[in-house]
Amino acid sequence: MRGKQVPDLGVLIGRAVALAISYDARIALKGKCILVTGAGGSIGSELCRQLAACDPEFLYTLDHDESSLHRLSLELSGNPLTDDGSLVLADIRDQDRITQVFAELRPEIVFHAAALKHLAFIERNPGEAVKSNVFGTRNVIDAASRHLTEKFILISTDKAADPTSILGATKRLAEIIVRGYPDSAMARASVRFGNVLGSRGALLDVVHAQLSQGRPLTLTHPDASRFFMTVGEAVKLILEAGRLAEKGEVFVLDMGRAVPIVDVVRRYAERLGAMEFEMEFSGLRAGEKLHETLFSTYEKASRTDVDGVLMAVPPEKPLDVGRVDELRAVTATSDRDAVRRALARLVTEYTP
Repeated sequence: MRGKQVPDLGVLIGRAVALAISYDARIALKGKCILVTGAGGSIGSELCRQLAACDPEFLYTLDHDESSLHRLSLELSGNPLTDDGSLVLADIRDQDRITQVFAELRPEIVFHAAALKHLAFIERNPGEAVKSNVFGTRNVIDAASRHLTEKFILISTDKAADPTSILGATKRLAEIIVRGYPDSAMARASVRFGNVLGSRGALLDVVHAQLSQGRPLTLTHPDASRFFMTVGEAVKLILEAGRLAEKGEVFVLDMGRAVPIVDVVRRYAERLGAMEFEMEFSGLRAGEKLHETLFSTYEKASRTDVDGVLMAVPPEKPLDVGRVDELRAVTATSDRDAVRRALARLVTEYTP
């Protein structure tokens, strides 16, 4: 197992993966000062790779994890500690620090990928998710608006559609903040998509580790399905969707049909050369759906002029963004149910 080559991830989901960024998307990014938050993560680092190929004037990579920034810098520039100021060590929860970063760098385009994303951890620590996914997002968009950023793109998740988890509810609230943000001069949008193959610590990493150790493959439910896309394909479409941003739209990547998780895992294991293996099913975790959806029951799907990018059209019931402060008191407590109730008052689609 240790010497086996990882297969083409697109094969696992039956998708032909096209990674060429369009001319229009490249032109929209060329010569711009761009900031990526969460740059050390799977989506953030791939964003940096593809953005670097679009010839921006400056590409700033922001993360609170210095090891991730070190690794990314080595990959992008060959220098683990470049002194050109492109590496930004900062936590999106720290409002003063984020304001300082924007005052100094004045980015024209922001891709906000920083977030807590592991569903099970977040269910047990809901207040931490609110601090990062909700207040962290507001810190970044506030600083962007104050320092005349031209475009703000939030990286969201399919779990924000009719959310049943804290992860989904906090990311849906982040979408609502972006949509309702009172800055008519700053173009903004959210981009929503499902699971990405090849992301760090996700499904295939776990499968590979369990196979390498000769352990049974642990899945939640034999009938569970998910929308899958490779990380490269997802980021390519994020960049395509980004040029459509205007007034807080929610763009949804066209991920084809949902695929049974069991099928993806079986194909992956077989392509790694493991022809005999056991599967164990632990049952769905708190907040987890059997089948994900890309659109809420309250939303209508609309096509855009970009192939592979759809738009979720919500009913017109905007939330006063100032109401987000109602969450501050409960995040200071260890009362998980209080956090859930407070989120449900703000995100009407949320059903814990």
